[in-house]
Amino acid sequence: MHPEKIAAVVTLVSLMLSAGLEINVEHLVAALKNYGLLARALVANFIVIPVFGVLLARAFHLDEYIAIGFVLMALAPGVPFLVRAGGRTPGGSLGFAAMLAFVMPALSIVTIPLTARFIFSAGLIAPGDVAGTVPFGRIVGTLVGFQLVPLLVGLATANGAPKLAAKLRRPLTILFLVAVVALLAILSPALVKAVASVYGSRVMWASLVLVLLSVGTGWILGGPEAQYRRTLSIATTLRNIGTCAVVATAVFPGTLVAPTVLTYFIIQFVISMIFRVLFHRAATHAAAA
Repeated sequence: MHPEKIAAVVTLVSLMLSAGLEINVEHLVAALKNYGLLARALVANFIVIPVFGVLLARAFHLDEYIAIGFVLMALAPGVPFLVRAGGRTPGGSLGFAAMLAFVMPALSIVTIPLTARFIFSAGLIAPGDVAGTVPFGRIVGTLVGFQLVPLLVGLATANGAPKLAAKLRRPLTILFLVAVVALLAILSPALVKAVASVYGSRVMWASLVLVLLSVGTGWILGGPEAQYRRTLSIATTLRNIGTCAVVATAVFPGTLVAPTVLTYFIIQFVISMIFRVLFHRAATHAAAA
């Protein structure tokens, strides 16, 4: 396995383990009983945002591999650190955030390969023959091994050995940061030129529009309660960089797919931070009133 693939795998595994360690089964079960809210969250993340991604890739006339990286991020919900990013800090629902942090990565193992196969085969964002070069079976195996299994291991640890889970959270966070830095360092010679070409393209504007549409979609489908709206807005905005990094480095090495994923990640991170601050202030004012 090449060094960049190892770094990408470590990034994803550490993220998913961290996600599992953050999840409380009682919160998860309680949140799952809200069927309407769960259904709207799944529609927002697995249908609405992917559709917006395809439409924007076509509307902005993104080049082939840039479009693939852009749509790949649209297809990959379930950011592992959602429990902290969309829970109580921005005035959201901790239980709802925990549920989404578990359910969306688990479901995306099936939805990402199926949706990608349909989009590529139909030639919606790239020539139809691209589908023949994408090993969808290997993508499924990769996501099961490096996404689902660590998530389940983390969940089992959090609820079977909570003290151990508490001790593991910080080392896993450090491991994730080290893996990200290593990935950037390994890819830096190729990324400097590639990212420059991505930044000079229309993908930055397309990413900005999709991120803002994601915020609005989550807010609208979150229902009448502000805490659920805030959580779903953040959850719909943040796409899974770990999953996309693994797929980009394993399936599309040496192309603009990985730089596009990185570009989208930076934009979504900045925009989401702005809205998290706004949500936190609104929740604080509401509590004070």
